[in-house]
Amino acid sequence: MNRNKREKEYYSIDVGDSTFTVLKRYQNLRPIGSGAQGIVCSAFDHVLERNVAIKKLSRPFQNQTHAKRAYRELVLMKCVNHKN
Repeated sequence: MNRNKREKEYYSIDVGDSTFTVLKRYQNLRPIGSGAQGIVCSAFDHVLERNVAIKKLSRPFQNQTHAKRAYRELVLMKCVNHKN
């Protein structure tokens, strides 16, 4: 995908002390939690027409332990199907 097309599909927004760069389909980002691994926002997905959670990990590849945690969480989240 070329750079111009990517720039049209994404936008950046500051949430707290963090900047999220997300697809334009995600709107109304609001912080709902934070912790040692990062910050979580709720957003409205205009494609799915429902609220979703978006997590931004802080330094997921800082070391091997953080990378393994990030990978494990991604694998587990693919298996989750929850009404909320």
